[in-house]
Amino acid sequence: MDRKEAAAIAADHLQAYEPGVHDAVANALQETWIRAAPPEDEQAARKWGIEALDYPAVGTPVPVLRGIGQEIGKRARVDVDGYLPLVRLLWDRYGREGRVVAAVALGPMELAQPQKVVPVIHELAQSCVFWEDCDQLAMKALEPVLRRDPETWLEPLGGWVLEENKWVRRAALTAIGRLPMERGEYTARCVELLEPALGDPDRDVKRALSFALRVSARGEVEPVKQFIRDHRDATDADSLWVLCDVARSMTASLLPEFVDLLPIYQAWQETAEPRAQRSVEGAVRVLEQTGQG
Repeated sequence: MDRKEAAAIAADHLQAYEPGVHDAVANALQETWIRAAPPEDEQAARKWGIEALDYPAVGTPVPVLRGIGQEIGKRARVDVDGYLPLVRLLWDRYGREGRVVAAVALGPMELAQPQKVVPVIHELAQSCVFWEDCDQLAMKALEPVLRRDPETWLEPLGGWVLEENKWVRRAALTAIGRLPMERGEYTARCVELLEPALGDPDRDVKRALSFALRVSARGEVEPVKQFIRDHRDATDADSLWVLCDVARSMTASLLPEFVDLLPIYQAWQETAEPRAQRSVEGAVRVLEQTGQG
């Protein structure tokens, strides 16, 4: 079953939706995405990055799940209150697939009633269990209103970067970092809002910060380069992992613009904590090879 077929079946099921009877529709949607899943694989949890044994997943491809979520979103944007119980149910009780579907549906709902839906997204983010549900929530649910109205939502999301829950931090980093891809004039402010996450020891947060800095560079490169210069005195492994991964994993077309920062990375070879040496060596190697090319 492809995305188009799954969306059509979901649309039929949603014709019967009424507030208060969301369980039956949720079950019907689940049957649809199960039919679209590949053959059962005992390694599915590992393949999809799911380590929690109590987190059900059948491995349905994300495009199929997005098609189903978009069908919900078409209806939910004109009846946010009526569809929020369905979305919450899918998120809370229907595992990986339910969470991706819910995240996609929340995007149109957020655009329709942001003051109501953004707090719901913040609440759901606190219950994320791994990178995929968090990133889908950031990109599909949270990002639409940020792109439409950054003057209203950028600063509040910057506050999420400071929160205790790591998934709230990751969701904010992902959404903020992606804003400059469409709104390059916000690059410097986005990078500034990302800064408090530097030095965070959590692996999922470090990876999100590196990603956010790299995609911010697609808006404007200079603020990201200045971020690296501003932290040239860093020596701790958590900060240096991020600063080095920015270079190691930078988009190939932009990487040549970072070659002039090579002396900073070379200096870290002398000052970095032992745990950071491998990260630094990898970044130096990438920049040297790029400069020679």
